[in-house]
Amino acid sequence: MSTPTDGHSATVLVIDDQPFFTTMLRGSLAQQGFRVLVANNGPDGLESAKKNLPDAILLDIEMPGMDGFVVCEKLRKDDAVKHIPIVILTATNNPKLNEKAFKAGADIVTLKVLSTERLANMIRLAIGKGKAAPSA
Repeated sequence: MSTPTDGHSATVLVIDDQPFFTTMLRGSLAQQGFRVLVANNGPDGLESAKKNLPDAILLDIEMPGMDGFVVCEKLRKDDAVKHIPIVILTATNNPKLNEKAFKAGADIVTLKVLSTERLANMIRLAIGKGKAAPSA
């Protein structure tokens, strides 16, 4: 895995059903040095994760059909992608939702209203944390 600070662009997969939010994130994170991929729903996100093996995944909780908790659990059960850090994005600060997200396998849970710079730093932290993990 690479980080934007080591001369290579880290790839971030954004899985979110809100086009305005994904467009904003794509532009903002690209300015922070990330290569950004977007999936507009859970099944497409799972497929993109397996196909592209991103360095980190930003995952919305509330999506129609397959919510972020289910997507996170499926990612953690798949040997090909279970090592990828997952940052769950939520619109509400609800401790019960946060606990459920961590139980599903999230590395970080944060509010969607963060500044792009803070979010970029969280992604870098998650990627760095993944590098330190022992390989399975």
